[in-house]
Amino acid sequence: MSLSPNETAAILPFAIPAIAACLIPIASLDRDHTSKKWIRVVIFCIALLALGFSFYYTVRLWESGLQPAYGYISMDRLAQFAAFFVFVSAAYTVLQLWDHLRQEDWVKGEILALLLFSSVGMLLFTATSNLILLFLALELFSIPLYVLTATVHARAKALEGGMKYFLTGAVASCCFLMGIVLLYGMTGSFDIKIIGFELAKNNSDPLVLLGAALLLMGFLFKVSAVPFHQWTPDTYEAAPHPIAGFMSVATKGVALIALIRVFASCIAQNANIGNRMQTAMIVLAVLTLVIGNFTALAQTNFKRMLAYSSISHAGYLLLGFIAGTNEAYQAILFYLCSYLLMNLGAFGVLSAFGLIGDNTHFRNIRGLGWKRPGIGIAATICFLSLMGIPPTAGFFGKYLLFKELILQGHISLAIIGVLASLVSVGYYLKPIMAMYMEPSQDNSEPVIAPMSGATVLVSGVLIILLGLLPGSLLSGLARPSIQEGLITAVDTVTVTIE
Repeated sequence: MSLSPNETAAILPFAIPAIAACLIPIASLDRDHTSKKWIRVVIFCIALLALGFSFYYTVRLWESGLQPAYGYISMDRLAQFAAFFVFVSAAYTVLQLWDHLRQEDWVKGEILALLLFSSVGMLLFTATSNLILLFLALELFSIPLYVLTATVHARAKALEGGMKYFLTGAVASCCFLMGIVLLYGMTGSFDIKIIGFELAKNNSDPLVLLGAALLLMGFLFKVSAVPFHQWTPDTYEAAPHPIAGFMSVATKGVALIALIRVFASCIAQNANIGNRMQTAMIVLAVLTLVIGNFTALAQTNFKRMLAYSSISHAGYLLLGFIAGTNEAYQAILFYLCSYLLMNLGAFGVLSAFGLIGDNTHFRNIRGLGWKRPGIGIAATICFLSLMGIPPTAGFFGKYLLFKELILQGHISLAIIGVLASLVSVGYYLKPIMAMYMEPSQDNSEPVIAPMSGATVLVSGVLIILLGLLPGSLLSGLARPSIQEGLITAVDTVTVTIE
């Protein structure tokens, strides 16, 4: 079977990382001591080249205006945005893994292979309109993450965290699949656009509502929204630092991007179901903000604090779905980009300071801001952005979300969001105070980690640039992704069906 140029263009962003993921274990077969360093260089170069070439190819697609498709896989504007998001997150993680694996003194080529396979699954998750492919993509990016969480077998917490993630993830996947079954049984299709067309006929059967609720549950688990958040702190603490950062950003991001596609194309087409889902999201968003922020205040472990911080940011992002406008979806995409920079920068601080294993408490970073001033300043910018302090990208992301809430009449939710941001100042100041206002317990020089340090520095610079020039990202990427990718596709399919 030969593929047309359009079909080849649609699957090439998936194929390149997948081929690289197959090559990396082969390249790392030789474990001879004399060649160990070269093997490490080769497998990291393969991973970075694959991500870089896929990113470049997606940029070319974006610039050309092409939105190629292959069956139920469509590299439309929204999928292309997701590709940028996933490839940048994975590249950040690979660079931080270079230092982290060296600090742990072990070389594991399969880690990079699993990371690339997970990235392929994430991209497929955002690029398909078929619920069966959506489920397969969910498993493709989830199963490697279960393994990556439990990678460091020498640590008891690694196996515990991996098992908790696997068991809770299996339950969420079962709910997701049951929701698909119910929606298929009531509409006769796995295509979310056709399902949306059927739901628009005012199909108010309780089984349809149950199917939509179960489907939403699967998304909320990946987003780490309350009450589906229990796995998050233990999993992040157990996983290697760069992998925890990747899960906190990429998993949440692709789940929300896919939910935008499903919510706008399918669930929201039925006013009754859409209103009930919106009511449920209001309750869950408020609970997520309250529980995430107040629990983070009590943490003394750096990674557990970031885990509950990640939960609270899921609450902010859910507020965009409550507003439900095109501008709100654009604000979600902008917020995700700023969240990528500030959260991967925050997790990168651990590897940049050479903190490995269980040395992830606030006491372990005391005084390190003075020893590594560049990293300390960049890390401070990341935490200020997570708080939402101007002129950072985090501030503008929250501003866009709160603005849309107010315009849609949800003033009380906007006030709750602002109050939650004020609460977050209490725990985001802890690492800043530890770095600068508490004496160091170790007089030795911190470990040099150039790659991780570079990612933190780049994050700090980009956070300020996005905060000062938000229109470049908003009008250049976020707005076309919604207007040309999501909305146009929905309208086109609806007309075709009619």
